[in-house]
Amino acid sequence: WAVVDAHLHNRPFGGPPVPFNEMMDRQRRAGVLFTTLYGIGQRLPVDSNCTYYLDCPGTPVKPSLKNDFWNAQSVLDNQADSTPLITLSMSFFDLDHPETILPNMKLLQTEFPGMFHWAGEINLVKQALWKNSAGKPVPIESIPKWQDFMAELRRQDIPIAIHSDLGDEVDGTKFLPLMDAVLSTYPDNKIIWVHMAGISKQLTPHLAAATRVSLLQRVKVPVTIEDHVAMISERLEKYPKLMIDLSWDILYDELYESDAERQLYVELINKFPDRFLSGSDHVASEEKTENAYRREINKTSAIYKNLSDVAFRNIALGQNYFSLTGLDFTAPQVCNATPVMLEQESLRAPPPSEGAEVKPSASFPSSRQENQEMVSTDDFSAVEALPAIADFRRGSRSCFDRSVTDNWAVVDAHLHNRPFGGPPVPFNEMMDRQRRAGVLFTTLYGIGQRLPVDSNCTYYLDCPGTPVKPSLKNDFWNAQSVLDNQADSTPLITLSMSFFDLDHPETILPNMKLLQTEFPGMFHWAGEINLVKQALWKNSAGKPVPIESIPKWQDFMAELRRQDIPIAIHSDLGDEVDGTKFLPLMDAVLSTYPDNKIIWVHMAGISKQLTPHLAAATRVSLLQRVKVPVTIEDHVAMISERLEKYPKLMIDLSWDILYDELYESDAERQLYVELINKFPDRFLSGSDHVASEEKTENAYRREINKTSAIYKNLSDVAFRNIALGQNYFSLTGLDFTAPQVCNATPVMLEQESLRAPPPSEGAEVKPSASFPSSRQENQEMVSTDDFSAVEALPAIADFRRGSRSCFDRSVTDNWAVVDAH
Repeated sequence: WAVVDAHLHNRPFGGPPVPFNEMMDRQRRAGVLFTTLYGIGQRLPVDSNCTYYLDCPGTPVKPSLKNDFWNAQSVLDNQADSTPLITLSMSFFDLDHPETILPNMKLLQTEFPGMFHWAGEINLVKQALWKNSAGKPVPIESIPKWQDFMAELRRQDIPIAIHSDLGDEVDGTKFLPLMDAVLSTYPDNKIIWVHMAGISKQLTPHLAAATRVSLLQRVKVPVTIEDHVAMISERLEKYPKLMIDLSWDILYDELYESDAERQLYVELINKFPDRFLSGSDHVASEEKTENAYRREINKTSAIYKNLSDVAFRNIALGQNYFSLTGLDFTAPQVCNATPVMLEQESLRAPPPSEGAEVKPSASFPSSRQENQEMVSTDDFSAVEALPAIADFRRGSRSCFDRSVTDNWAVVDAHLHNRPFGGPPVPFNEMMDRQRRAGVLFTTLYGIGQRLPVDSNCTYYLDCPGTPVKPSLKNDFWNAQSVLDNQADSTPLITLSMSFFDLDHPETILPNMKLLQTEFPGMFHWAGEINLVKQALWKNSAGKPVPIESIPKWQDFMAELRRQDIPIAIHSDLGDEVDGTKFLPLMDAVLSTYPDNKIIWVHMAGISKQLTPHLAAATRVSLLQRVKVPVTIEDHVAMISERLEKYPKLMIDLSWDILYDELYESDAERQLYVELINKFPDRFLSGSDHVASEEKTENAYRREINKTSAIYKNLSDVAFRNIALGQNYFSLTGLDFTAPQVCNATPVMLEQESLRAPPPSEGAEVKPSASFPSSRQENQEMVSTDDFSAVEALPAIADFRRGSRSCFDRSVTDNWAVVDAH
C-alpha cells in the first residue's frame, strides 16, 4: 500500500463528513503518512438531504469555497497531530467563470496565509455530473482566459489537478482536445491529470486482442488499452511537467483486475517512474466506514506490487510527491533483505472492530437548589425544572414560575462559537453545554477579528503586539457546523455574520453576498462588529472608526434593512479619563441609520476600560466630579435618552463584566433594574462566552450565572421579554411566544427535563434522581378534564444509550411515553 494519499476528499458533496480527527486516524492506521486534502469543488444545495450527487439526479451542484475553508480551519484546530502530514488543496475553481478564480484564491490565501499548496480537483469535463447541471465541457476557446490564475499558480509553484474525462463509449477520445489545449497553452504549469488520464465510468478501455478487432469492429471500440497507454506516453514525452494521478478504485475494476490489461499500465509506469502519483479518491461522507476507505486504498494500491523498485519508491513511497510539493522528505530506498524501516512508527493498525462493547458514559446527577443566590462557586450540580421548546410554541398554556428557579435566561443571544485563535469547544459539545444549561435559543457569532494562523494564542490580550484582523473563517465554520449537525433540535440557532470590517466598508456587501451565496437563507444577524474596542488596540485593531466614514456604510446598511437583519455593534462608551469619549461615534451611527435594527452590546458600551460609579459613592465635589469618568446615573440617563430617541435601538446585556462592574452592588444594580423595567422591550440576554477549547462547561455556566444575576430583580414583564426571549423572538421574527410568568405552583405543561449539570470530572457517577411528581401519588382513574397538575417527565436524553436515569413508577400515573398509534 502507498504511504501517500495524494487525492483525498475530506468532505462530501453534501451532508456531514467523517469527523476530521477520525479521518486522520483512519489514514494513520492504514499507514498513510502524507496526504493531500481536497475539498469537493461542487457542492449540493445546503437544503438538500443528499450526500452524493448520483443519488439525486436533477439536483444542481455548484462550485463552492465551503470545503476549502473547512479543511483549512480543521488543520489549524488540530495542527498538533503529526501524521499524516497534510498538503491543502484549493478545490473551488469554477472554470466556467475563470475571472472569479484569482480573487477567490486571494481571499482564501489571505484568510489562511501559507496554507494552500495545491489546486484541485478541478473539472474540465466530468460526465458524471451532467444530470446535476454541472461538469459540461468547458468551451475550448475559454482556456486562454485562464492566463491570470495559471500565472499565479506558476508564481507560487502550485500544481493543479484536473478532472478531464477522456471520452465515452461512443468516442473514446471525444474530450481529448480539451486537455491537449490546456497542456499546450500552459506547458510551464505543473498539471496533474487525475484518474489515470481521464478514465471514468463512462469509458472502459479494452485490450485490442480481446476485441477480436476487424476494421468494422474497430470503429465500434471507443478506445483500446493500447491506445490509452500510447496516448499517455506521448503526452508525458511532450509535456515534462505533466503528472498522472492513479486515484479511484474504478481503475482496479476497469484496468487492473485482469493481469493482461494491468501489465500494459505497469510497463507504462515503469517507463515513466517519476510522473505518477498515488491516491485513493476517497470521499469522506459520514456514513462511510474505515473499511470502506481501506478497500479503496487496497484497490488503488493493487498495481504497486507489480512495479519496479524505482517506480514503487517514487510513487508508493512518495518521492514523486515530495518532488512535486517541495516537501523536505526523501523516500527510503527499497531493500532486498528483510524489510527494515529504521524509523517505523508502528505496524499498520487494524480498524476498530464494529460491535465492540460500548461502555456507558457518565450520567449527569441532578438538581440545583431552589432560589439559588449568586455565589462565587463552580458548583452548578443542582438544577431546577426548566421549560422546553414546546412551552414557547404559539398556543401553549405553560407558565413560568420564577419563585423556584435561578432565573437564568433561556436565550443566549451572544455566543462566540469559535475563539480568536486556536481550536474551539467541539460544536456538538458546545450545543450540549447550552442545552444542559437550559438554553433553548442562541445566536452564534463568529469572532470578527482572528489572530494569525501561525499564532499559538487563543486570546488576543495574552499576545499584545500580535495583530488581529477581520475574517470570514468563523462564519464559514459556524454555518457548515450547523449544516453538519442540523438534526439536533435545541438550542435553535440564529447565525450571525461577524466578518464586517468597518475600516473597509466597501468590502462588506461583496462578502455578504459571498457568504449568503455559499449558505443561502442561513444568516439572519450581523455582529459583533467593532466601532471602537480599546481592548484590541495593542493588537493593531479596534481603533475608533473615522466618524466621517459612517455615511459610507449606506450600501450594506440598506441591504441589512432589506433583509431585516439586526446588526450588533461593539462601541466602547469611553475610558477612565473621559467616560463618554466615544459616544459621538455611536450617536452618528444611530442618527445616520435610524431605520436599522441596531444592538449596542455590553450594556451600551461598558468595558474593562470604563467602570461607572454611583454619584453618591464618589462623594462628588465639583473638583472631584471632573475626575469621575461617568456615573451610573449618567450612564442610565444616556441609555434612556437614546432608547426614547431611536425606537429600533436594542441593548445587549452580555458579558460577565457587567456583574463585576455594575450588578454586584445592590445599589448600583437597582438603577439598571429600574432602567430595564422602564424599557422592558428593548434589552436582550446573552453570555458573550468565547468557546475556546480549554474552557470548561462550568466556565460557561459561571458566565450565564453572572449575566443572569440581574434578571431575578426584574419585573415579570421585563423578565418574560428578556430572560424568556420575547424580545428576541420579536427582533428575529422567530415564530415563538415566551410563556407568561405564573404566580402559582410551577406548571410547565410540556416540560421536557431538568436542567442537566455538566459532567463532573473524575467524580463517581451515580444514577440520576427519579422524576418527581406534582400530581397526587397513585392517582386513581377519574372522569375529569383537569390535567393541570403533571409530574416532571423524562426527556429524550434519558433514553440515550449509556443513560443511567431510572423511572420511579410509585410517584407517577404510569402513562406511556410512546404513542405508536
